[in-house]
Amino acid sequence: MRKINSFLLFLLLAVSPAFSAAVSGFQPLALKPPAPAEIPAVPNPFYTPQPEKGGYDWTGLPAYIFTEQERLAPPIIEAINRTKHTLDIALYNLQITEAVQAMMSARDRGVRVRVIFDYAHVYPSAGRQIQAVIDSGIDTRVMKGRGGSGSMHCKYAVYDGELLETGSANWSLSAENASYENIMFVPDPHIIQGYRADFEWMWSQAKPAGSPGAPSKKPVPPPADPAPSVNFNGTVLPSYIFSPRGGTEGAIVRAIDASTVEVDVAMFSFTSKPIMEAFKRASARGVKVKLLLYSKSAFPFRQDVSKNRIELRLAEGRVGNGLMHNKFAVLDRALLVNGSFNWSATAENLNTENTIFTMSPAYVAPYKAEFDKLFLQGFAPN
Repeated sequence: MRKINSFLLFLLLAVSPAFSAAVSGFQPLALKPPAPAEIPAVPNPFYTPQPEKGGYDWTGLPAYIFTEQERLAPPIIEAINRTKHTLDIALYNLQITEAVQAMMSARDRGVRVRVIFDYAHVYPSAGRQIQAVIDSGIDTRVMKGRGGSGSMHCKYAVYDGELLETGSANWSLSAENASYENIMFVPDPHIIQGYRADFEWMWSQAKPAGSPGAPSKKPVPPPADPAPSVNFNGTVLPSYIFSPRGGTEGAIVRAIDASTVEVDVAMFSFTSKPIMEAFKRASARGVKVKLLLYSKSAFPFRQDVSKNRIELRLAEGRVGNGLMHNKFAVLDRALLVNGSFNWSATAENLNTENTIFTMSPAYVAPYKAEFDKLFLQGFAPN
C-alpha cells in the first residue's frame, strides 16, 4: 500500500454510540485522481489513526476498500502481519497465496490462528490455498449452515480481538481481480465483542478439518447484540446481527420502514419477499428506491418494481466473469447496512452470515458515493 502522510480519525463523536467510542474527527487523504465528471467521485480511502492505548496497532489501515479502486490483499496481509496474539478468520473461500503465507508466519511467531472454512470448499476436495492452510497444521474447522445445510458464508477476520475486517469480499482471485466488492476495517469494541462471540459460536459447531463424518451439534441461535443502539429515524437497530435465524431480514425491513427520503441498494442476490414488500411500502409513502443488482442473479420481483416506481439497474463484474458481488444498502444518506448477507431466504434461514448497521458518516458517505457511481454505470433490464 502507499505510504501514508496523514491519518483519518474516521469515527466521529456525534454519531451512533456503536461507532463513537473509537476515535473522533477525520482528515481525508488525496490518493487518487478524481473520477470522470459524469460519474460521482468516491471519496479517497480514509485511514485509521494510531490507537490511543497500547495493543493492536491499526495505524494506517483503510477504513474501507472498494475493489475497483484498491487491491484487497495488501491491507489484509498487513493486518495479519501486525497481529501478536490471536487471529480468528471465517472464510467462505480463500485463494490468495500471500494471505496463506501471512497466516503461517503469524502461527510461527506464536499467534493463535484459528480458521473456519465453508464445508463445500473443503469437501470433496479443497482448493490449493485452503488445503495449504489445513496441511500447515493451523487450527482449522469446517462447517455448513444450519442443521447441516446451507453454507458458512461469512468473510471476516478478527485481529488480536481489537480490529474487525468484514464485507462482501472473499479472499479470492475473483474478488481481487474481477468483481465489484467492498471490505471495512472496524475497531469498535462493541461490534468486535459481537463478532468474537459469533466466531466462538461457529467454532463450537464446526467440525475439525479432516473429519467430515464427525457428528454435528444441535444448532442453537447465533449471538445477538445485547444493547442495540443504532437510532435511525426513531427505530433502534442492532450494531451487528448474525444468521441463520438471527433476525437479519426483519432488522432490514424495520430499517426500510423507517426510511423517509431514499434507499439505495447494491445487492448480488435479492429474492426476499418481506424486503420487497417493505420497498413497496416505502415507495408508496414517497421514498425513492434504487436497486442495483447483479445481472445474472435471479430476481422474481420485476413486475413489483415497475408497478411501484422503483428504479432497477443491473451490473456485471469489472472484467470477464467477475460479479457485482456487493451486499450493502444506504438509507436516507444516514445509515449503512453491509456484510455478507444476500437478501434471500437462504441467507436468513440456513447460512451463517454477518451484517453491520452503522450511521458513521466516515462509512456512510463513501458507500453512498460508491453506489451512485455503480448505479450510473449500470444498465436497465430488458
